[in-house]
Amino acid sequence: MSSASTGPEGAAQAQWAGRSRGTPLGHRIFLFLIRYVGLGAAYGLLMPVCLWFTLFARAPGRAWERYYARIRPKDRSPRWLVRFKAYHTFGKLLMDKAAITGGLRERFTTTHIPEDLLQRIMDAGAGGLVISAHIGNWQMASYMLKRYKGNVSIVMLDAEVEAIKQVHEQASEDRRFEVIPLKPDMSHLFRIRGALAEGRLVCLHGDRAMPGSRTAVKEFLGAPAAFPLGPFAIAAAFDVPVCFAFVVRTGARKYTLQATAPLPADRDAKVHLDRFVNALERIADEYPFQWANFYDFWNDDQATTAPGGRRAHLPTAPTTDRAGG
Repeated sequence: MSSASTGPEGAAQAQWAGRSRGTPLGHRIFLFLIRYVGLGAAYGLLMPVCLWFTLFARAPGRAWERYYARIRPKDRSPRWLVRFKAYHTFGKLLMDKAAITGGLRERFTTTHIPEDLLQRIMDAGAGGLVISAHIGNWQMASYMLKRYKGNVSIVMLDAEVEAIKQVHEQASEDRRFEVIPLKPDMSHLFRIRGALAEGRLVCLHGDRAMPGSRTAVKEFLGAPAAFPLGPFAIAAAFDVPVCFAFVVRTGARKYTLQATAPLPADRDAKVHLDRFVNALERIADEYPFQWANFYDFWNDDQATTAPGGRRAHLPTAPTTDRAGG
């Protein structure tokens, strides 16, 4: 099943608002603990914080339950426990990101599969496109990619709460990678074209669409969901290697970057999107609790059996209650 839309996705899929819950003070507290007390202390503080989210962040929690009911339909765990595990896993991913940006890289072990794939793409000098998703800890990739020789452009939504972004940027020790912010006027497309022309490796996400952007509806985990068509149109338009990559937490302070072999060339954006959806389903099935889209990804009217055996009727999460990764 496939259909495209050039208008806002509201009728087809709830949109992520580009905002992360939390306050600058809360982020500063966690950063202080990580840098001056230890990562273990920050993990410990996550417990009551995640319990608070489990009890009171109802809309994103219910939306996440709907995803989990699709990925693990036979799981009858209590709903509160599923929500807690989701928030706790997400919190650990954020703590690890903060630790890395705070200069504690040596405390983490990283693995690249395949070992030299991205280096070979960068060595070719023709540019390359890496498409990922909000599963695992893609922010960790900017540090894992530092092992490679070459230039990298990272395309990201620039709609985070500015004060929280500043807190993390102040803790970062290295900003050598170019960042291309997604803009409503689509000016980022010219910068992406220029980056590829310069032989840079361009990294972007393929699972969240900006308001008003062109989308295509694909079957994902058994139900239609809207995906942004832009990243896959870029993959179809440029004669550069294209691969999918996901950075997942594979153990305590351990991360693995899993990349696919370069995809066969195709001028149809929907062919690339089909491949991406299949890859996303596989990685989500392997690491279900690392899914970081805390909003109603499908936004359909179908009631889904939630963990615990109940029927979950999930309204679209209000903008202020959506959590981004």
